[in-house]
Amino acid sequence: MATAQKPKKKPGRTTDRRNVWLLIVTTLLVVGSIFMFAPPQEKINQGLDIQGGLSVVLTAKGADGAAVSADDMEKSRAIIESRVNALGASEAVVQVQGNDQILVQIPGLTNTEDALNTIGKTGKLEFARLDSFTDSDVKTKIENGQFGNEATVTDELGNSLPSGKTEHLKVESGTYTPLVTGSNITNVSVGQASQTSTDYAVNVKLDGAGTTAFAEATKELAPTKGKIVIILDGEVQSAPAVQSEIPNGDVSITGNYSLDEAKSLQTVLESGSLPVSFEYAQSQVVGPTLGQDALASGVLVALIGLAVVMLYLLFFYRGLGLITAAAMAIFAVLYLGILATLSAFGLFSLSLAGIAGVVLTIGMAADSSILTMERFREEIRMGRSVRAASITGVRHAIVTSVDADLVTLVSALSLFFLASASVKGFGLTLALGIVCDIVMMLLFKAPLIRLLAPKVIAKHPGFWGVKDAEAAAKDYEALALAEGTSTAAAEAGEAMDAAASERLAEKRSGAAGEEAAQAARKPRGRFIKHDINFLGYRRIFLAVAAVLVCASFAVVGFKGLNFGIEFVGGTSISFHGTGDVTTEQLRTAFDQAGEPDAVIQTTNADGQEGFLVRTTTTSAEDATARANQVADGLGLSTDSFEVTTIGPDWGASVIQSSLIAFLVSIVLIIIYIAIRFDYKMGITAIVALLHDLILVMGIYALVGREVNPNTIAALLTILGYSLYDTVVVFHRINDNMQGDDIKCTFMTMANHSINQVLVRTINTTLTSLIPVLAMLFFGGETLKDFAFAMAIGLVCGSYSSVAVATPLYAMWKTREPRYAKLQKKYGTQVGRFEFANPNAMAVAAAKAGAPKAGGTQVDATTPSPVATAGHATADDKPHGASASKATSKPPKAKRKKRPDKK
Repeated sequence: MATAQKPKKKPGRTTDRRNVWLLIVTTLLVVGSIFMFAPPQEKINQGLDIQGGLSVVLTAKGADGAAVSADDMEKSRAIIESRVNALGASEAVVQVQGNDQILVQIPGLTNTEDALNTIGKTGKLEFARLDSFTDSDVKTKIENGQFGNEATVTDELGNSLPSGKTEHLKVESGTYTPLVTGSNITNVSVGQASQTSTDYAVNVKLDGAGTTAFAEATKELAPTKGKIVIILDGEVQSAPAVQSEIPNGDVSITGNYSLDEAKSLQTVLESGSLPVSFEYAQSQVVGPTLGQDALASGVLVALIGLAVVMLYLLFFYRGLGLITAAAMAIFAVLYLGILATLSAFGLFSLSLAGIAGVVLTIGMAADSSILTMERFREEIRMGRSVRAASITGVRHAIVTSVDADLVTLVSALSLFFLASASVKGFGLTLALGIVCDIVMMLLFKAPLIRLLAPKVIAKHPGFWGVKDAEAAAKDYEALALAEGTSTAAAEAGEAMDAAASERLAEKRSGAAGEEAAQAARKPRGRFIKHDINFLGYRRIFLAVAAVLVCASFAVVGFKGLNFGIEFVGGTSISFHGTGDVTTEQLRTAFDQAGEPDAVIQTTNADGQEGFLVRTTTTSAEDATARANQVADGLGLSTDSFEVTTIGPDWGASVIQSSLIAFLVSIVLIIIYIAIRFDYKMGITAIVALLHDLILVMGIYALVGREVNPNTIAALLTILGYSLYDTVVVFHRINDNMQGDDIKCTFMTMANHSINQVLVRTINTTLTSLIPVLAMLFFGGETLKDFAFAMAIGLVCGSYSSVAVATPLYAMWKTREPRYAKLQKKYGTQVGRFEFANPNAMAVAAAKAGAPKAGGTQVDATTPSPVATAGHATADDKPHGASASKATSKPPKAKRKKRPDKK
């Protein structure tokens, strides 16, 4: 009795089920992401440069240049944090940065001048008897009351004018003997200096040891009315004469303080003195209105870039463009979800540099989509069905995209972990965008194409933009039958050398071959039909590249680079919405504020007239005070300007961290490419990258544009974009040389590989350039800094992949013994080739009884006419396409078919 057997599941049905499940997972992730980020303005943390406030970086200075211990840094962090909390700030960030820096960020702070006067003060309070001073000049000045004079400024006419600030006498440590220190203080309060005074005093309560020491000293000094000097951070605050013994430890510190100044001193004394001294390495004051305007500008740029990219993809790829648009929408939702999730755990704050990273990832998401669409269409042209192309083409495209994405991810993570300042936020958003792109490809784009391919795309090829690929496939199939080779080989041969390919078809199949060749000469469709001989002009390309690099070095050497204050130190004050204020009015205001040498430039941000003022002041407190004084004098709002102060050591640290990030990126990229492909690819890719970076810096020097940390971030991003293009080309060369259908020199196959990905390179460059140009024309000043370097870098990166990286790699590889033999056989002319397996298609067609092109049957036992190329006959010599054997040869059982190439 026969047993019933269960029907086997069809592989296609199992695959469809898996694709459906992947789309379900995508849907759940999208819903979860929407839940996490809606509304985005509330769920995604805004950085200080967007919501306004104060950001400072304090650098610790050890005694006599000694290194600062980790314990001292942590104690300092805790003290500074208590001072910040005493200011009433919420959501403030105080954290150790590196070995000797503390980052302080206070969002939403309005009274930034007082905060600067409070945060970084060492807070070292000392009481000393005047008779203990050893410096006679200082002692005389204190006796005469010359320790708290009003500071003055000199105007352009040489007149001395009061500045409104008190200038305290500085005293050197070791020139006096401390009697009581800040560690003896148990309580601090603020009160009026006297019942009739408008000044305020800071009243302190001493502990037991301090009370005893102070009581003994005042008892000795009272008969002679001796003085006790009060010193804060090396400056004499006051020197009251002792009228009588003070036995209870209650001491009043006077120094002509206003109420705000007295409260600031109270905060410093209550938190304690810092174990080491600090100086302001970097300070930025941003008004909340300015930040929100910049955010609106960034969002507008992102929307413009996204819309234009989608429209272009719909125009070029038609129905496949809809899939790309949907994929980019999924990408955007997942991206926002990740940013909101990290914000919920306090791990992310969106900065202006981060917005630039978001805008740039739009181009990257489009890049991977274009790569997939191009490969899908290409596989159809090579004779595969729509269903088969959706599997192999999409798989190969994703592998290439992931390789290129991982190379870019290396540079993004290097920026995040090793760079400093705003570059870190840029690196983080770029890295997150790459991760989202990979997830979107695997979970949404690939499954959707595979589900739609057999029943939707195949039935409506015109709408989905593959009709031209199917029509071209028929032409190439006819040519393949005439030539006795595979469809993929026929297409490659026609592209490499059309004339030689057509002569071979005519020799083998006569009139039918000639007809097939004519049909294949001009197939319709948006793809490269015949190879452009790029590598035939490789010496010209490399010579031009060398000249441009030398010219860039010459321009940089002659004109130099215009480094921003981030590298040379100083203060930058940006005024926005200044209305009718003129340059002369602003210059006069800065003269009166004590900055006669200020450099003033006009600006236009988001349609608002403004000014950019640079001074050599490196004191954060003084810079902020002068900016407020100028704004008050001109009737400008305190929200109308932002102040960035950079200490002299800050630029060196930025350059150092950026160079380290760059060098680490190069090493990791070479290692990755060497493991994945070939170390020669990695080295030539880095040479092309250096070419791009040098050209960008040459153009910067030529136009005199300022180099700042945002420029450094853009340069390091060019690293990723330039390598992305180069890796895609190298990926195709590597796969093509593993195929067996075409025999040619490495130079010829490299040239063919460039042409195969040329449409992708053009489209990805355009879609990446669109959001960059949107930043350049519509973004704020910060976004424009990124965009200028990126626009140059994108063009240079696409050019160098074809004109620098590939020629160098092909020339190097040709020297290898394997490829040197091929060059000896085929010569140096780019385009000469042989079909490696002639007659394979003819034999297969004969065995199947299939009609040949033109309706004739192929007799497998009848030798085909001999056509030569690598061993060319006289009439074929100029072109040289050939069959390598004179008689029919069946295909090898395990021969790799060209349609499977990546």
